[in-house]
Amino acid sequence: MTRLPSWKGAAPWLLVLILTVILVGLFQRSTGADVAEQARVEALVHEIVALDARLNQDLLKLRHRQLQDYDAVAAADERISALLQRLQAELQRHGSEAMTPVLALWQEKREGLERFKQQNALLRNSQDHFLNLSSQLLRASDSPDGRGSVPHSALLATVGREIMEFLIRGEADDMPAVAADLSALQDQVVGWPLEVRRQVLLMTAHGQQVLRHRLDVESLLNELTGSPFAGSLEASYRDYSEIYRQDLKQAESYRLLLALFALFLIATVVYIMVELKKSALELGHSHAFLDNIANTLAEGILALDRGGRITFANQRAEALLGAAPGGLLGRDAATVLWPGAAPAEVSGLARALATGAVFEGEDDFVRSDGSAFPVAVLGAPLRGGEGDADQAGYVASFRDISEIKQAEARLHLAARVFDSLGEAMVVTDARGRIQSVNPAFSEVTGYSEADARGRAPGHILASGQHDPAFYAQMWQSLQEQGKWQGEVINRRKSGETYPEWLSITAIKDGAGQVSQYVGLFTDITDRKQAEAHIHHLAYHDPLTGLPNRRLFYDRLENALRQAHRSRRKLAVLLLDLDRFKAVNDTLGHDQGDLLLKEVGARLSLCLREGDTLARLGGDEFVLLLPEVLSAEDASIVAGKLLAQFDQPVRLGEREIFASTSIGIALYPADGEDGESLLKHADVAMYAAKDGGRAAYRFFIASHNERSLERLELENDLRRAVEGEQLLLYYQPQIGASSGRIAGVEALVRWRHPTRGLVMPDSFIALAENAGLIDAIGHWCLVAACRQLRAWQEQGVPVPRVAVNVSARQLRRWDFAQEVLQVVTQSGIDPAGLELELTESSLADDPEQILAIFSTLRQAGVRVSIDDFGTGYSSLSYLSRYPVDEVKIDRSFVSRLLDDREARSVVRAVILLAHGLGMRTVAEGVETEAQWQVLSDLDCDELQGYLFSKPVPPHQIPLLKGDWQRSESRLPV
Repeated sequence: MTRLPSWKGAAPWLLVLILTVILVGLFQRSTGADVAEQARVEALVHEIVALDARLNQDLLKLRHRQLQDYDAVAAADERISALLQRLQAELQRHGSEAMTPVLALWQEKREGLERFKQQNALLRNSQDHFLNLSSQLLRASDSPDGRGSVPHSALLATVGREIMEFLIRGEADDMPAVAADLSALQDQVVGWPLEVRRQVLLMTAHGQQVLRHRLDVESLLNELTGSPFAGSLEASYRDYSEIYRQDLKQAESYRLLLALFALFLIATVVYIMVELKKSALELGHSHAFLDNIANTLAEGILALDRGGRITFANQRAEALLGAAPGGLLGRDAATVLWPGAAPAEVSGLARALATGAVFEGEDDFVRSDGSAFPVAVLGAPLRGGEGDADQAGYVASFRDISEIKQAEARLHLAARVFDSLGEAMVVTDARGRIQSVNPAFSEVTGYSEADARGRAPGHILASGQHDPAFYAQMWQSLQEQGKWQGEVINRRKSGETYPEWLSITAIKDGAGQVSQYVGLFTDITDRKQAEAHIHHLAYHDPLTGLPNRRLFYDRLENALRQAHRSRRKLAVLLLDLDRFKAVNDTLGHDQGDLLLKEVGARLSLCLREGDTLARLGGDEFVLLLPEVLSAEDASIVAGKLLAQFDQPVRLGEREIFASTSIGIALYPADGEDGESLLKHADVAMYAAKDGGRAAYRFFIASHNERSLERLELENDLRRAVEGEQLLLYYQPQIGASSGRIAGVEALVRWRHPTRGLVMPDSFIALAENAGLIDAIGHWCLVAACRQLRAWQEQGVPVPRVAVNVSARQLRRWDFAQEVLQVVTQSGIDPAGLELELTESSLADDPEQILAIFSTLRQAGVRVSIDDFGTGYSSLSYLSRYPVDEVKIDRSFVSRLLDDREARSVVRAVILLAHGLGMRTVAEGVETEAQWQVLSDLDCDELQGYLFSKPVPPHQIPLLKGDWQRSESRLPV
């Protein structure tokens, strides 16, 4: 075994230590004044002062709304706090406590910043709401015809002006007068309309908040900008500079002493080295003998010097650590035993090495290949010699305990699994007495381990719902097969019974005898409830709770069998809500669901004993009357059902009137099976709708013929989509001032083989109900884009084509991608395509429609709102959705010359659209007088028979490209 040389004698080492201490002391004294440190401190102080000044400027900007957010303030706050921490660390090196008042002042300023954010946010919020409400109320009260929705009030304008003046330059003395006017305005609106009164009261409440918070914000702002923080920081820096100058002068003196001492140190080192070499020769003879003894031990031995370097390692230590012979000598013990880690944080032995303490315990060492292994270690410090109390090094012996640790880990894992298992577990002895339970057992049953230990599970958990034969079969299975599982009803400690799924296994010893039983069970209460809920859902409508189609058909078949046996009549009443789709389209599906629930509840009030009311789906309900004497009985019930719709239905804050159409079919006159009765009731129901809705009709054979005709037309329409019977006509849109074609609108027609040319109002609704509108809409989109491309190649000056889009198409998540794909395939500029949709279609899933509009607008496709002014919430839609064009409905244009109200509506729509950056198109222009008025109102484009009726695509190039108001129309 090789060793590093070692020298005997403490005197040379003591001398070296003394000299080293003197040298270090002189060096530290000579470098006490660090120029770089002083520069860092100065730079930190200047940066903090500059940041504080910028922070004050940002606060003033925030107050005067030159800044909209607090990002700059937060960044300055965070940066100053970090710089102060660094500055404190620099000054504390000199024992200076000058930063204590500075930090206290900064903390006060940070707290003031938080109060300023809160107060300023409250003031901004109240200010914005007050200004918005004040502007709306003043505009509404200044109606030109004096018929505004808000009564004229001079006080309203006065309050708005006073609040604005108070915000700009108000003082505390101004508050009582403004508050009095606010209170007076609250009293003045007592007789005003409810909605206006609410807005005024909300406005005055925000005005009071402005009074409350404005002076507080100004006071906080003055307090923050006038904070003595910066001055205190600069004073602390001046104190530090004085200390630095004193240290610099002292360092110059010590540099001279350091130079003299260096010469002395060189001579001392030479002397010590000569003496150490003599000692090494004397110790060399004893090393071989000690090495032989150490190499015969079964444990690894390591000896370390004072610096933690390995001076001795026996062969066993080298083998355990995977080192080559002699490969450990001279290496740092921490690097060898714990590479890549901070030893003092992970090793008890490392801490003992650092403190020179005796260590006996366990540790983890790392082999040369990087694998860790546990060891049992015994270590102690080495003393220098007789009479020498100083530590000369450290010696440690260790052995590998990997196998012992693996056995302990397996036992610990088993215990953790038992305690953390989500299923309840109980262990009994061979006689069935409980030995142990896990926490899950206590959670399920309520019995703690102390309550259960020593008792039989059947004594504490039995519910009494199982007979002795059940338990006898359980024990028989355990004895014969060694296991049993099944469902058991047990009782908790509280007395509550619950179902559980129990598995019992017999544990046998080495002799094959049962030593223990292990029971594993799960509370299946939730599963049982879920099964019951699923069974209910299988036969009931989840929205209304009424029987569903499946349960209704089952009851109908039973009722038909009983009616057949007893030779009596029964009736089937089919109900369909009138215009339910309009509720969904305008108010949303959630409101439609509320309506369906309320209708189900009202209809249930009309049921007799034995009747069945079911929801078939959508807005269709069906009522089974299993016992009727005549058609009059069914009429009476139908009348009661209709009467339930006399009162309005409240949907949130709205009240709407709903109605239903009822079709009645009687057994056996109208059918002898359930399918026939429902089909005939459906025919009668459509007859009720055709008769004006909100009525009931009995089935008549002629009704069935009209239903068959409708079905035949629907089938023809399906064949039309597949058989290229559809075609597009185009109507030009003319610039109101230029008289030139600005675009065309594509209008679909159906060339029926026998009916001739069918207009869209005869089949579009049918296509909607039959689910064909998606296919028709896609065909129209493709055909229109291809036609535009063909015109462009022919040089026909048609800038764009408008295509109508249905609400159903907008419900599809991939509609935007479909449009862009058609545009790409047809090769037209996206700006040449305009999609027209009715205003009412916007109410269906607004978020999805907004996403579709945004995608299309980003690609360049134009969006137009058709029939504007005939739907709901027009202003909110215009301001929310990215719309390029608004089409004024023909109903307003037709009354433009004779009706002042119609003209006012048109003027308002044009002004509103232009204010939002949108163009306007007037539909149904038929006279030059209408053209003149619309031009005077600044309408952008016109469309109507005055210029051209819808024509086939080959006639568009024949149209005159420039219309003048002196001409009527172009012949076609």
